Amino acid sequence: MASARSCPPNTAGAVQEQTRPPPFSERGRPATPQALTEVQRQFAAENHNLIYTYLWDRRLEIDDYYDIAVFGYLRAVKRYLSEPWLRRYQFSTVAWHAMRQSIASFHRAEERRKETERKYLKTLRARPPDPFEELEAKLLLHDLAAVSSKEQYALASMRLQGYSIAETACIQGMSEKRVRGLLRELYRVYMCLYT
Repeated sequence: MASARSCPPNTAGAVQEQTRPPPFSERGRPATPQALTEVQRQFAAENHNLIYTYLWDRRLEIDDYYDIAVFGYLRAVKRYLSEPWLRRYQFSTVAWHAMRQSIASFHRAEERRKETERKYLKTLRARPPDPFEELEAKLLLHDLAAVSSKEQYALASMRLQGYSIAETACIQGMSEKRVRGLLRELYRVYMCLYT
């Protein structure tokens, strides 16, 4: 099995030019992917190390990118064994191209998600503050201050400002388990007093 580095540089471009769109069903929706055949499974298992080689060569964290790269790899296995014209290339070339596409698609989707999140946060900041929400939060903090320790009050204040448990734990320098425990105790005491 040859590595992708030993492939001529122009083969990746040739594969890209001949990439076909996914097949569609009669209703115009993408066709449901079919399970690998036994031959395809065997071939995928024999060449599985290509995934690690690709990630290592691109200096991508295996824990972060394996699940993304494997989809491209498996798609390459199916295409390589079912489309005879691809056999003029080494399998590593086809697999590397497919993994690169999967990771690029992931990054594009992440960028779109982040951009949507930025736009949403921008609209939240542009919205005028609701005086009743602010008053309610201040009253709740005032009530919590009466029954909490300084540590619990700081945690509750951060949660009311919209910080997640993970963010609160990171900022306060404690574990998420401890944050949850302190808040649970505070809410229990608060509910006993005011219900």
